[in-house]
Amino acid sequence: MKRVVLSFISVLCAVVVMAQAKKDVLCVYDFSYSSSVGSNYAEMLRNTVVDGINKMGRLKIVDVNNDELVRAEIKRRMQESAINEENALIESIKTLGAKYIMTGHLASLTATKKSSEKSTWYTAKATFQIKLFSVADGEVICNDTRESSSSFLSSHSTADDARSEAVKYAALNLDDFVNTYFPVEGAILEVAEAKKNEAKKVYIDLGSDLGMTKGQKFDVREVREIAGRKINKVIGEVKVEAVEAGDISLCKVTKNGKAIQAAINEGKTLSVITKVDNSIF
Repeated sequence: MKRVVLSFISVLCAVVVMAQAKKDVLCVYDFSYSSSVGSNYAEMLRNTVVDGINKMGRLKIVDVNNDELVRAEIKRRMQESAINEENALIESIKTLGAKYIMTGHLASLTATKKSSEKSTWYTAKATFQIKLFSVADGEVICNDTRESSSSFLSSHSTADDARSEAVKYAALNLDDFVNTYFPVEGAILEVAEAKKNEAKKVYIDLGSDLGMTKGQKFDVREVREIAGRKINKVIGEVKVEAVEAGDISLCKVTKNGKAIQAAINEGKTLSVITKVDNSIF
């Protein structure tokens, strides 16, 4: 009996490790800044972006600033001949088991004075880039230029207050960034609710372990084979209604429930992949 229990515990631990291993590791390096922008704002932007990505629970984030050994190794490699900062960064971080590296640059942060007969206030706009590298081969995955502005609902009495809010608002549009460059793919486990020949609700094998939350949308894809090649064709859409467990969520079918139900009835292979929902930004 003891052996059985120990074996069960071993299997359980292995499952937990596998579940944890699903999260890709993202290393975050320094954010640079233009001469017209102070270092404090660049650090604020970096913290804002990291917090925004971290809240989605999709990735394990490693802050390079907190690892003195890595920073020392980067500095050493940069002193070698014919090696630039990006190459030094990539080679140094390989030992951390990371899959991605993120850097950033705060290009501009401008404040504009507004006035009326009764008052004066400031608005601000930040322009910045987020750059992603693949640790495996150093390939640049993206180099996105983004903007964020202080809220038009806020009234700032100083230019610095407006600039600070513009930087903090950079986190508002990071869901689409994560869904675009760090998509998660899963499968439909079963139909939870159907009406006639139309799927209304389904269970998928993704949950809190990978940061799924209510409202997350997925494209439903059918795997098809054409001329010996496998392709994924989008046949519908679902949206998380409730996160049931670390690896299970209940989703409402929001598009083409009949096509989804028909594909399931025919025994076809279906997958779901996180969807970029630009309509909410």
